[in-house]
Amino acid sequence: MPAEAGETAPLIGRGLQPRYSKRLRQHLVAPVNLRHAYAPLIASCFVTGLIDAGAYNAWGTFMGMQTGNTIFLALGVAGLPADSKHLQWLRSIVAISSFMLGSCIASNIASRFGKTRRLSLILSFLLQGLLILITGILITADVIPQKKPNSDRIFIGIPFLAAQSGAQVAASRALGFSEIPTTVLTSVYNDLVSDSRLLAKNNPKRNRRVGAAVMMLLGGICGGWLSRLNDGFGIALWVGGVIKILLAAAWLWYADSME
Repeated sequence: MPAEAGETAPLIGRGLQPRYSKRLRQHLVAPVNLRHAYAPLIASCFVTGLIDAGAYNAWGTFMGMQTGNTIFLALGVAGLPADSKHLQWLRSIVAISSFMLGSCIASNIASRFGKTRRLSLILSFLLQGLLILITGILITADVIPQKKPNSDRIFIGIPFLAAQSGAQVAASRALGFSEIPTTVLTSVYNDLVSDSRLLAKNNPKRNRRVGAAVMMLLGGICGGWLSRLNDGFGIALWVGGVIKILLAAAWLWYADSME
């Protein structure tokens, strides 16, 4: 009898392992339920405000709002303003290019694994979180200065943060929530006031637009207050990175589209 039990146990183990592996694979490739999938995007708006407020105060460049960087680039080409900060135009080019690269990478991930599949969303938000945390580590280690916009070392950090903003926008597009662009609010404000059902009791799109604007404002306020501290920008990046990692993990428990 002991010999039989010893022989049976490995067989049971070998039988269970493929079963759990199959269930895990099925869970990861399953599309998520989009009913409340806007929530991580609303949280991402907070991260955008947090990072952009700190980055602009520290480096004079936006990481998410590329409209502002485009205007900075245009003014730099024109040699304006006369007292413009050192290499403002170059910082803008790096930010815009990195933003586009991050968006391209995240879009390809979505296309490869499926736009609304769990694995695709986990990888996208994990990538965003790691890019923020890498920058936070470099700032904490004083590899990148926090409040020296004229330092050439800030060009180490700009690509990471701008690329994660691009990946964030790609995620919002993949999920189909065009009313939550996550990095800009110009279209959100327009769509909000031009909505014929603005005052309707049940208006999910209006609610999501308001939520996005409020969260980005709150993030900007928090980023501004943190910027008053000596290590404030680094702290903001750690907070933003942790939020993105938690959002990536949250997709593991998100309901399937069939539920």
